[in-house]
Amino acid sequence: MTQMWAALALVLASATTAPVVALLPLRPLGAPPDVVHALEVTLRNELAQLPEARLASARDVAAALKREPGCETRVACAAAAAAHAGARLLIMGTTSQLGDSFMVDLKLIDSRSGQELRRATHPVSGSQEALIEKVREAAIHLLAPSRFVGALRVDVPGAAGAQLYLDGKHAGTLPLAQPLEGLAPGQHAIRVKDRTQETSTFVEVRFGRTTDAQLELGAAPVVAVPAAALPVAIATAAPRKPAWVRPAAIAAIGAGVASAVIGLAFNARGGSTAASSSNGVPVSQLQSPKAQAFPDGDQNASIARGFYFAAAVLAATGGGLLWWDVQTDSIGVTTHF
Repeated sequence: MTQMWAALALVLASATTAPVVALLPLRPLGAPPDVVHALEVTLRNELAQLPEARLASARDVAAALKREPGCETRVACAAAAAAHAGARLLIMGTTSQLGDSFMVDLKLIDSRSGQELRRATHPVSGSQEALIEKVREAAIHLLAPSRFVGALRVDVPGAAGAQLYLDGKHAGTLPLAQPLEGLAPGQHAIRVKDRTQETSTFVEVRFGRTTDAQLELGAAPVVAVPAAALPVAIATAAPRKPAWVRPAAIAAIGAGVASAVIGLAFNARGGSTAASSSNGVPVSQLQSPKAQAFPDGDQNASIARGFYFAAAVLAATGGGLLWWDVQTDSIGVTTHF
C-alpha cells in the first residue's frame, strides 16, 4: 500500500514538474555576433526565471550536438540531441538583420517527436534595448502562452449604454468597469454602437500593457498606437489617360502635314499640265467634248483638294488629342489625413 501511494505521488510530481528545455545557440543571419550573443544570454536568463520551464545544462546540450556535424541546423538531429541531454522541449532559432531592422525567429519543438509546437517571430526596428525586450516577450510567448496577453481600455464620452464589440463579438456595455484583459497581442477591431449611430476602428494591443482607445460616436477615433502605425499623406494620382493618346496625336499631325505636301504637289502638277496642253493647240480642239471629259488639269486639282481636306481633318484630330494629353498631365490631387 505504501509503495502504491509512493508511486502515485511520483506520477503526480512528474506531471506537475516543469519540463526541461534545451536552448540551442541562436544562429546569426546578417546580424553582428556580439548582438546575437547578447540576445542569447538574455533569452537564457529569461527562461531560467520562468516557472513553466527548467533549463537543461548548456554543457550537456553542446556535447550532444557535437555527436553529428551541423546537428544544430537540422531540426531532427537537434531534437534528438536535446532528448539525449535530458530535455523534453527544444528552443532553436535565428536572429537576422537588414539595415536597422532585426528579426528574431524562435520555435519550440518537442524533442521526442521533432514536431514544432509554437513559433515566435518578432520584427524590431530601433535600439538594441527594444530588441532585448522582444526576446523577453518571445520567452513568454513560447513557454507561457497563457500569460502572453495585453489589455484594452475603451473610453467613449457621452455614450453610456452603448454596446461595445471586439473582433465582431459583444464585449460589454459602456462604460466598462475595467479594461478588457487577456487579449492576444496584435491588431483588434473595436466597434461602438448605440440606437442611432456607431463608430469603429483598429487598435494594436501590446504584450503586458494596457492600450487606451478613445472614441466619439460620429467622429474619428483617437487611439494610442505607435507612431510608425500612424497614416501619412497620400498622393492621389491624376486620372490615367490611355497610352495611345500622345502617339496617335503625333501620327495624325504628321499625316496631315504629309497630306498637305502631296496636295501641293498635285496642285502644281495640275497647273503645269493645263499650261502645256493649251500651248499651241487650237481653241476648237480644247473645247471638244472628248477633250473636256476628264482633263488632266482638273483631275489633278480635284486630287489636290482631297488631300487638302484630309490634311485639315488630320491636323484638327491630332491637335485635339495633343491638347487632351497636355490637360490630363496637368491635373493632380493630394489628400492628407
